[in-house]
Amino acid sequence: MTFRFSPRANRAREIRWHEWGEDAFREARERDVPVLLAISAVWCHWCHVMDETSYSTPEIIAAINDQYVAIRVDNDERPDVNRRYNMGGWPSTVFLTPDGEIVHGATYVPPQQMLQTVGAVADLWRTKKDDIRSRVAAALAHEDQVREIEPGELTHEIVDLVRSLVSGQYDPQYGGFGREPKFPQAKLLQFLLDEYRRDGAPDLATMLRTTLDAMKDSGMYDHVEGGFFRYATQRDWNVPHYEKMLEDNAELLAVYAQAHRVFPDRGYDRVARDVIRWMDAVLYQPESGLWSGSQDADEHYYTLDSQGRARHDVPYVDRTLYTSWNALAAQAYVRAADSLGDDGLRERARRAADEIDRRLRDASGALCRYDDGSGPKLPDLLGDAAAYLVLLVDLGDVAAALGVARRMRERLEDRDGGGFYDTPERPEPGRLARRERTIEENATAADALLRLASLTADESWREVGVRALRAFVGEYRAWGQFAASYADAVARALREAASVVVVGQDAADTLWRGVRAIDDPDLVTIRLDPVRDAALIADRGLPADRVAAYVCVGTSCSAPLTDEGSLRGELAELRRHAAARL
Repeated sequence: MTFRFSPRANRAREIRWHEWGEDAFREARERDVPVLLAISAVWCHWCHVMDETSYSTPEIIAAINDQYVAIRVDNDERPDVNRRYNMGGWPSTVFLTPDGEIVHGATYVPPQQMLQTVGAVADLWRTKKDDIRSRVAAALAHEDQVREIEPGELTHEIVDLVRSLVSGQYDPQYGGFGREPKFPQAKLLQFLLDEYRRDGAPDLATMLRTTLDAMKDSGMYDHVEGGFFRYATQRDWNVPHYEKMLEDNAELLAVYAQAHRVFPDRGYDRVARDVIRWMDAVLYQPESGLWSGSQDADEHYYTLDSQGRARHDVPYVDRTLYTSWNALAAQAYVRAADSLGDDGLRERARRAADEIDRRLRDASGALCRYDDGSGPKLPDLLGDAAAYLVLLVDLGDVAAALGVARRMRERLEDRDGGGFYDTPERPEPGRLARRERTIEENATAADALLRLASLTADESWREVGVRALRAFVGEYRAWGQFAASYADAVARALREAASVVVVGQDAADTLWRGVRAIDDPDLVTIRLDPVRDAALIADRGLPADRVAAYVCVGTSCSAPLTDEGSLRGELAELRRHAAARL
């Protein structure tokens, strides 16, 4: 790993930074000193400020080197560390025992306060380490109680409650949710969009249109180069923090592209094309077929017009390839392909899926978190596996999807309580020794497995997905509006597992276009080639020599449908049947 600093923070490199790992904690135990953990990100403005101030102050450098083992972690590269130690933002400045338990933490700490805190925590460890250890032990015992799984049944009340919580946070004046700072919250918007497509409630349409319009018309959006900034510092969206993230833009692209199908007169298609324009111009790496991770904040640059920007240095782009973010980007291109009628975008997504498989696996074949140019690193994280699985399901690549799903179960499934851990079982220091089950990543994994069951007509995958969702019934309320993606997956699980299967090669193109035009968030669609997918066709008991579409519920499929009219009629009957069951 190469530690990444602000270009103006040469002195920060004088701190003896260590990588996260057992070697650093062993040194802390041998020296009997606390650990200073700095969690930063290459795009993070206040991380740069802290590098240029606190971590460049000679007295602080000397105190850290003398009294601590200092560890530096990049949030994007190590989401597992960040999840357990983040103090509410970036940078996170965390003081740990030599065993990796939290003593004290903050975000940005200015120099004078940092100097005082470094001294105070070191003194506290020297004089009261037994008290600290007792307090840590009590906190861990309490955590063990809180972490106990309370599975329950999936009900419509779960979806309704989360929908109510989201509505309660809605800002009717400026759109969005909460006050300030205001984040786009794409997962929450996706939930509302899917719910609106399910039942057409007018209040959902109002929340969606108001929020999507406000974001695209405000300072949150780059009206020159396209793309969305990470968040707004004010309630009205007009003063952004100027980082641009692949993750955020991929998720927002997917939302705006799908929203265009629902609200075709709002101009959301232009926003989707603009986001693609920025992603292609700034983040896309033609040589790899994948996208870079982020573009730095530069307040001056982004206040210039197009001519002014042309004369200015472009903000730094982190060319690291992140698996889950690239999978999200490719997912968004699939959705945009269907919404904008651009098959080239689907081909781009197909290439990205192939390149993830080729470039982001280690020598053992494990899917890894990232490649910073020196090879794939950090295998088998749930967030990466789940995002990649969604992409493969979107593309109808059943064989590859089954491979990812099987490894996800093998390495990450909680066989006792249900659901999936965020990391595989492996030796790790500190709080990483305790694997966690995260609601958003489990929701993504479960949703993909529900859809995989429809693609394969194998109900065992549905059982695994439902079991993962049931594991969070006892705790989803505590997540509030951030349980939106969980509620979205529960809503899918509560509906009949419906799919449309198109069989045929070139002659099936018209039918396949008609299927892709269907706007139903819970309907799974797949095109099967009579030669390539002969085994899948046979498994479903369908004729391989006939060009037709089939509407299937579970393993039961309709008669062959050979034109769009009969297909629409069969789907209408399916919806009437589903509505009668609710």
